[in-house]
Amino acid sequence: MAWEYYLVVMLVYLGTDLLAVWGLNLEFGVSGVANLAYIVVVAAGAYTFAICTLGPSSGNGGFQTYIGGFTLPFPLALLAGALAGAVVGTLIGVTGLKRLRQDYQAVAMLVVSLMVATVVSADTGFLNGSAGLALIPNPFADLDPEVARWAYVAVVAFCCLIGFLVLRRFTTGPIGRTLRAMRDDDTAASAAGKNVIGLRLVVQAVGGAFGGLSGALLAGFIGGWSPSAWVYIETLAFLSCVIVGGMGSDRGVSLGTLIIAVLLLQGVQFLPQISSSPGLSEDFGWIILGASTIIFIWFRPQGVLPERRPRYLGKSSSHSPG
Repeated sequence: MAWEYYLVVMLVYLGTDLLAVWGLNLEFGVSGVANLAYIVVVAAGAYTFAICTLGPSSGNGGFQTYIGGFTLPFPLALLAGALAGAVVGTLIGVTGLKRLRQDYQAVAMLVVSLMVATVVSADTGFLNGSAGLALIPNPFADLDPEVARWAYVAVVAFCCLIGFLVLRRFTTGPIGRTLRAMRDDDTAASAAGKNVIGLRLVVQAVGGAFGGLSGALLAGFIGGWSPSAWVYIETLAFLSCVIVGGMGSDRGVSLGTLIIAVLLLQGVQFLPQISSSPGLSEDFGWIILGASTIIFIWFRPQGVLPERRPRYLGKSSSHSPG
């Protein structure tokens, strides 16, 4: 049924968006790394999954050209996508983490994002250029379509569960306090003996793995990936989920993902089409997203569900003096 198929699509999009937003929140919300090139790690995971499952480029009539070309099992291809995201995330981190203010760092990473997208689009022999990769195999294609759809939802849900458990290892406890100290005052954190550069690179790698896994799952579901799917504005959409939900809050950014990535950006598809401007509905979604982000920055910068600060309670006496 149509409604069931749409529900499956929304659940897969929600799960993949959650993984990506959790990774960006770990970098930006928890650690203070303004990574405006985050969509690049998502694309790295998607492309890696594609070339690990498509087989040689001579297959399917040879209508697309790309490096590599393997037929790995689905779980190994997902792990390869996550690993690619971690490697690319670390490389991006190296370009702008040292001796740069956060605003300069954000600009440097945005430039990296634009450069990578331009190179991938221009080189047709690398990842098939601007046409992208198609016919990425679905691991459950041999099953009944209804069973296959829900099986993919189950895989995404399992990955989200594992991802959340890993995320909590970095956002709570001593590690979480260290990362927040680095975010709030990296100079003080360095003076306290913390390796700020090393911590940022670790965060870039872990956050990149989340993004890579997100891209791999999404590419396997939709069966294709092209440069038009990872323009820089997609990073701003993830960033809006973090800001609206609550920077540094695991619960908050999860709610922000539901509000922004699913209800808002997907909900505009139900708006009536204007014959004179067919693409206006989609543009209207981005307009609302931008306006929502600005409103939250001005009037509620802590987000819908703010980050919880640990409380340190001292001993109180039950007897007053005298």
